[in-house]
Amino acid sequence: MLPIQGLKCIYDTTGRGWSIELVLKAEGEAALRRFDVDGPDDAEMLIEAFEDSSVSVFDPETGEIVFGYEYLDLDDDEDELAETDDEDAEDDDSEDESDEDDAEESGKTKS
Repeated sequence: MLPIQGLKCIYDTTGRGWSIELVLKAEGEAALRRFDVDGPDDAEMLIEAFEDSSVSVFDPETGEIVFGYEYLDLDDDEDELAETDDEDAEDDDSEDESDEDDAEESGKTKS
């Protein structure tokens, strides 16, 4: 498998067709490989997949382009979410207390 260094979207005005060109790093030099795609939507989808991926490779034996993605550690996100929820709950409690204080000052009690 060869690492992909970049993608180019190409529209051939003569043949009126779309293609994607892969820039590959092969044996110390850059190589190009061009593939026809059905249209601009497919080209855009491939470019977005490349931009969002953490690793992208081309397998010359199968002709497959593989985009790999790293996923976030959900445990860290859950801890941050729990801390945010705790802070929000504390803020709500302090607002309730200030409402009670305001009601007492005006001679009314909160029911």
